[in-house]
Amino acid sequence: MISSRALTRPASKSWQCWRCSFSTSSASYNVDTGAPPLLAQLRTDMKEALKAKDKTRLNVLRGILTETTSLEKESKGIKTNKQLYKLLQKRKSASLNAAKEFQAANREDLTGKENEQIGILQGYLNGFDTMTADEIVGAIQATIQEFETEGVTPKRDKVRARLSRGAFEDKILDEALVAKTINRMVHEVAPSKPSAAQV
Repeated sequence: MISSRALTRPASKSWQCWRCSFSTSSASYNVDTGAPPLLAQLRTDMKEALKAKDKTRLNVLRGILTETTSLEKESKGIKTNKQLYKLLQKRKSASLNAAKEFQAANREDLTGKENEQIGILQGYLNGFDTMTADEIVGAIQATIQEFETEGVTPKRDKVRARLSRGAFEDKILDEALVAKTINRMVHEVAPSKPSAAQV
């Protein structure tokens, strides 16, 4: 699901908010193509960037769409919001690394360009709903309680697998926080047995 937060565009450009082109209650997939609706909007934004002669935004969007097209040819097309989010995160991470290298080389011009691209990518990333820490904890707690109701000792891997098929399916979340929280909560309800040396 896409959030209702407005995407910030440069004041000098009359950009259309990409989330305004479809309802926030719509499905996560494009019915015709099986792709997230944002992909279609990225193509529209690329055309607008071309008209506005916004080279930085145009380069960012071309890069994203070229990669998605390449993935489709490899039968690894972007089918979910989560996959698209990860792709944007990957490209943002690459720009962050490049900016650090350019800054270390005292190339302020190239550093500035990378920072502009980072800002554009972050603008799109901000358009996705991400699970909050409280929502993650609540989902994990509910899943652990399901195991306990079934009379099954909750194990870390089993809890994670069930969440992936349920509450976390196609959800955008902090994977590191999820792993840490599952470990902690599973340990709290099913602490490890003491070793022979401790008995």
